[in-house]
Amino acid sequence: MTTIRIFKKSKLQLNKLKPLYFMKAGIGSAVAIIVAESLGLLFSTSAGIITLLTIYDTKKETLLVAAKRLVAFILAISISYILFNTLGYNPWVYGIFIVLFVGLSYLFNIKDGIAMNAVLMTHFLVEERIDWPLLVNELTILGIGMGIGIIINMIMPNYKKQIRIKQEILEEKIRMILKTMAIALKDKKACLVQGISFEDDYKEKPIDRDKKPSKMVLPEEKPELLYEQIIIDFRDLDLFLEELIKKAYEDAGNNLLSNTRYLISYLEMRSHQIEVLKKISLLITDIPVLLKQSMPLADFIEEIAENFHETNNVKGLLEDLKKLYDHYKKYKLPVTREEFEYRATLFEILKELEYFLKIKRKFMLEMARGGY
Repeated sequence: MTTIRIFKKSKLQLNKLKPLYFMKAGIGSAVAIIVAESLGLLFSTSAGIITLLTIYDTKKETLLVAAKRLVAFILAISISYILFNTLGYNPWVYGIFIVLFVGLSYLFNIKDGIAMNAVLMTHFLVEERIDWPLLVNELTILGIGMGIGIIINMIMPNYKKQIRIKQEILEEKIRMILKTMAIALKDKKACLVQGISFEDDYKEKPIDRDKKPSKMVLPEEKPELLYEQIIIDFRDLDLFLEELIKKAYEDAGNNLLSNTRYLISYLEMRSHQIEVLKKISLLITDIPVLLKQSMPLADFIEEIAENFHETNNVKGLLEDLKKLYDHYKKYKLPVTREEFEYRATLFEILKELEYFLKIKRKFMLEMARGGY
């Protein structure tokens, strides 16, 4: 089991590597240096470093950081011109420049331009002059480095198709969790209320005991516990959703004009629902026996699973939930403390399911109003 976890963790780390970023950084830096050298610029290698620092994960981020670095460049030139021409060209003056420049960069939220401009200002220290030809040289290096970085970063993969496929996988995983919860409520070795036939009050659906357990929700090392104790493991699902949301944000950052807020909001809504399912899962484990009242609740969870998809506005499910509340009102009050506690837990599960559905309902209403 430990070996499997290490393998999964290593695979996850490998998936975080971005070969396209490495290629763009390498090619872009080389091209920037070649262009700067062909123009006969001093300190031409700095153009390659600027290109490397300009390439970010998304187009929007690249343009935003480039704008901040341009403002930081103007600030750095102003400070260095005053200090070097007043106090002289020596390392101590450069140190004073760094203190002032870094402090003001943090104050004005342009700290992304600190490293790049700190390097450029060393050119004035080395040349011991700040005149128009050298200013043009530095500005040209900056333009080449950032320009090539921005141009090359416009080459971005489109993740929409990949995200949609993984979104369908996510829906199926959640659907499987809901079905597993229904099984967990229906199938118990012990029955709390003895001598009562469920058929008198509720028709029980048959359980397929030959059905193989899902790898995601069942303990592989003890498959014999399939219907005695069903354990739902949300860890893989959390990792899967985390990576999917990250991809959605990345895709949104690479679309400069189109509105991509819907997909991110949709996945965050599903993340909120999964947190509710975690609570329900824990509540189900608090009921070790079969209750008559568990059956309609289990079937309702199955109904949610069958109707679980992106475009469902859950209005019908909420209406069925209200009917289920009315159905439970017809039951006699519990006789024993044990039965009371278990039925209270069932009621808590029902309330969590209501919250689960209302999360989706709110999302659909906001989408209809143009909120996404």
